[in-house]
Amino acid sequence: MTFETWLLYLFAILLIAISPGTIAVLSMSHGIHYGKTKSLATAAGSVTSALLLMMASAAGLGALLSASEYGFTVLKWCGAAYLLFLGVKLLLSKQQDQQFNLNKKQGTGSPLQLFKQAFMVGISNPKDLLFFAALFPQFINMSEPQAPQLSILAGTWAVVDFSFVMIYACLASLLAPKLKRSNQLHWFDRVSGGVFVSLAAILVTREG
Repeated sequence: MTFETWLLYLFAILLIAISPGTIAVLSMSHGIHYGKTKSLATAAGSVTSALLLMMASAAGLGALLSASEYGFTVLKWCGAAYLLFLGVKLLLSKQQDQQFNLNKKQGTGSPLQLFKQAFMVGISNPKDLLFFAALFPQFINMSEPQAPQLSILAGTWAVVDFSFVMIYACLASLLAPKLKRSNQLHWFDRVSGGVFVSLAAILVTREG
């Protein structure tokens, strides 16, 4: 892989990372409620799920899912169900539940819980398998050993993914005091919950 190819790949995934998605919404929610430090677990969960999907794509699971409509449908519905669960949980949260200590920003979520949430959101989207299966071949030189190239692509993705999850979480964490003073934190939860429910509906209704 040439340096120019790597730069092109980096530019492509930076554009993808900048576009807010499901993980971005989740990381902002975690940043608001639990602070920057605990959001490291969110970023780790997102990266772990992405790396597993990359390995599955490299192993041919992406091609298998594209050929198996039933398998794709099952994963799609499982992912939508989990997003719906997160959305309803946020929509039903009570305003008094948001009275956390802004100085400590510890919240009640354990790092393991935040990791699991981010991991489940990331791993339950079968389209990412197809995305990685379609993206990687564009930047791999088939005349050279593939394992080192895949390692570079996966490592670069992990760094970019981790960085942007933390950027979203940190920006949201900075907004927490303002939201608390204006008593608008519960409305952030309502909006985030509505986004998750909408994404669940989009996931199960769109074609392909």
